[in-house]
Amino acid sequence: MKHSVLTFLLTCLVVLTAAAQSTFSIKGRVLDKLTGEALPGATVQVTGNGINTGAGAEANGSYIVPNLKPGTYSVKASFIGYKLTEQKVTVGTQNAMATFSLASDNATLNEVQVIASVAVERETPVAFAAVNEVKLRETLSNRDLPLILNETPGVYATQGGGGTGDSRINIRGFDQRNVAVLINGVPVNDMENGAVYWSNWDLGDVTKSLQVQRGLSASKISVPAVGGTINVLTRGFDDKKSLLARVETGSNNYQKYSLMLSSGPLKGDWAFTAFGSRRTSDGWVDHAFDDAWTYFGNISKKAGKHRLSLTGMGSPQSHGQRAFQVPVGAYSDEKIRLIGGKPITNGNKGFQYNPNWGPLTRYAYDPLTHTRSNFQPSEDLNERSNYYNKPQVNLNDFWQVNDRLFVSSVVYGSFGNGGGVSGLTDGNSSTILQNSVTGQTDFQRIYNFNVRNYPYTLVRRTGTTINDTIFTPGTEAKSTQFLINNVNSHRWYGFVVGADYNLNDKLTLSAGIDGRSYYGIHYREVRDLLGGDYTTNTGNKNVDPNTRLRVGDKLSYNYDGKTRWLGGYSQLEYKTPVLSAVISATVSEVGYKRIDYFKAKEVTVDGVNYPVPFAGPGVIVNGEGYTNAAGHTVETSWARYTGFSVKAGANYNISEHDNLFVNVGYNQKVPFFNFVYANSGYKYADVKPEGISSVEMGYGITYPSMKATLNAYYTLWGNKSTTFTTNPDQTLLYNNVRNVNARHAGVELSVAQDISRRVQLSAAIALGDWRWTGQGLLTKTTESGEVVGMVDQPVYLAGTHVGDAAQTQFQLGLRYEPFKRAYIRPSFLLFSKYYADFNPENLVNPDTRTDSYRLPTTRNLDLHFGYDFPKVAKDRLRLGLKASVLNVLNEYYFTDVSNRSNSNVIDPAQQQAFFNRGRTFTIGLSAAL
Repeated sequence: MKHSVLTFLLTCLVVLTAAAQSTFSIKGRVLDKLTGEALPGATVQVTGNGINTGAGAEANGSYIVPNLKPGTYSVKASFIGYKLTEQKVTVGTQNAMATFSLASDNATLNEVQVIASVAVERETPVAFAAVNEVKLRETLSNRDLPLILNETPGVYATQGGGGTGDSRINIRGFDQRNVAVLINGVPVNDMENGAVYWSNWDLGDVTKSLQVQRGLSASKISVPAVGGTINVLTRGFDDKKSLLARVETGSNNYQKYSLMLSSGPLKGDWAFTAFGSRRTSDGWVDHAFDDAWTYFGNISKKAGKHRLSLTGMGSPQSHGQRAFQVPVGAYSDEKIRLIGGKPITNGNKGFQYNPNWGPLTRYAYDPLTHTRSNFQPSEDLNERSNYYNKPQVNLNDFWQVNDRLFVSSVVYGSFGNGGGVSGLTDGNSSTILQNSVTGQTDFQRIYNFNVRNYPYTLVRRTGTTINDTIFTPGTEAKSTQFLINNVNSHRWYGFVVGADYNLNDKLTLSAGIDGRSYYGIHYREVRDLLGGDYTTNTGNKNVDPNTRLRVGDKLSYNYDGKTRWLGGYSQLEYKTPVLSAVISATVSEVGYKRIDYFKAKEVTVDGVNYPVPFAGPGVIVNGEGYTNAAGHTVETSWARYTGFSVKAGANYNISEHDNLFVNVGYNQKVPFFNFVYANSGYKYADVKPEGISSVEMGYGITYPSMKATLNAYYTLWGNKSTTFTTNPDQTLLYNNVRNVNARHAGVELSVAQDISRRVQLSAAIALGDWRWTGQGLLTKTTESGEVVGMVDQPVYLAGTHVGDAAQTQFQLGLRYEPFKRAYIRPSFLLFSKYYADFNPENLVNPDTRTDSYRLPTTRNLDLHFGYDFPKVAKDRLRLGLKASVLNVLNEYYFTDVSNRSNSNVIDPAQQQAFFNRGRTFTIGLSAAL
């Protein structure tokens, strides 16, 4: 009887509970399909069964729509800049799940992702991290694009000397010359030295996605990807008509105004996007001013099976620079004591100290009456600054030939014009007068000397021992120190044509070719004579050495560099829901030629070249005389190098949550132009391609509320070459260090965890061990090729730590949504195990060799916050407020440290450094229609 009663009561309880819970919920997350990151603020709309309701995604992308009766519903997820996605969801006797991965509504971007070789989660067997447009908008502030990547394990980015666009990035211990940077699949590393000049583009506002692939990248074309690859994907055209305006302000008189217009689809399948901005700032570093315009445009047209896209971008700008690190004591007594040194005389100038500027008052000087007149207002003059305009134009054709074949083609061109400003003496030294007290360029003393530097005679006063200075009438004043433009313009054209063919539903074969033609234009010209009328310079061997040079005249060096590149690639990819594998290979042929207009012209007789300087009687060959006028410009033969790479990798999805990946590869990397030829035209001897071997393994965990990746890597760089010049006893020597190996190994961990619907936590740890291995060989030669000292002098580098970047990194970030449409994002960074860069020439004695100097651990805290106001004007106008406080704690730490020019690699007094910026803020208001 008791059992019957108990059974009856339990049955009633179940029935009552079921009756009470007559409604249920649909919940899930809204994510970026490319990056896997949450899309906070996305809208989820549920319709059906007489219901029309919805919800917004929280900070972690999660949403919940409650109070739904059993039945089938249409669930739509949407977000600004993404395509609306719809699912049919059935609610039965329990809550239902629906997770959305939204693709960009930027139509051209989807095709660009293919040619840019963008990595995909749980498919591509490489370690990567991606930053979507939401995170870019919320955290970039007024920083250069690389600095947002410091939250990625293995990445070390700094602002360099502090000038806008002077940032640098280092991945796994490899500087950005060995990190491939691609914008929409087009390589942008300088063809002559591999550098990336971030001031050429202000891409933050037009970047749709930013992805960092560490180690062996997924890039199909041959690129200098030793440390990794950075893929920047900009906007194509949006599927919706929109207008976006932003106004920003901040510390150091920072001002920025921008406007973006997207047409959406137009009649005839046309569309366009246009963007423009204006940016100015005084700069945090003294006189590191910033003055830039930015333009970006895309026109797209769909024609049958083709989608054509024309993109143009550029950022004409000028900005002040702090060109080189200075001794630590010049900035701070506290910091020099921290590393074991002593304060220096006239030091402790503060972290904003910039030696590369100074005040100047110009005036007219009459040498006959020794009087000054026509004084001009005092000006602050930069000794070091940069000015450049590099428009780049891409024309893409995306051709879906049929269901199995896709062909992508891009032709591109960039036309860089500009260079850097610096000081120079008539003796061709780049070091000009500095005030010993202020530590700044002493333009006034330079001007005072130049304006009086006329030819003169000394006349003794009658009956005295006093001499009078009598200037020669009708003569001119000579400038011995002045400002020059170091012009580095270029004309760069290229193409990439690739095809992807689906052999079956699992195998895809890809192949393509990559061609580049680069013409570099390099010379110095007089910019400002600083009081004098002319100067002289002995750089040009084809003119009278006493030729008087005026503003705009070339001096010191004048040469063009030609680079020709042709490469090909092939790739076979296998893909199933469980296993994806890829094997690829590239080959490239590169040729360099140098045309020198300042070297003495040559005459060619019987296949032999004879230099004929301007000065002197000329040369006599086989009884016949030749003068300079009969000669031809010096042009080297082509220096050719072959590079190749082979890569293989696989990703195995153990379950729907766990995956393993592994990759292995070898890259024979060709040397850059500037590693083959010095500025003087000297060709370094015995320059050979370098070999890089790499292996990596990784493990990933992916859940709706948590994502983690753990990977370990080992990279061996064989025959790493270093070329540099020294000037002992005023004799220019060319140094070539070769046969050096560098081993880079490490472990990286990144975690993203949803603590709650409103709180998302992220963390990253990187532990590296980067060391030189083996014994290098150093050879010094003069310009004529004469060896100075020992041939292949041993350099004892084995075990020495690789400098120039922190080997240990810790990052902790949080995104908290205190109430609807608001966010707060603190981000904490810690860097440790940072060794100073050093000159390998300092390690030629095995008895005194030592490791490089290790810098103190550094930390930084940034804070970002914002609020999106409710829509107004019939839900058409969206207003948003975003702000950032960088370096909240206002702490100063070493960011770039070098003692390459010094003889003692561990003496703290000789450490030269840049420090971070102090506390700054930005705040911006946006309006979108």
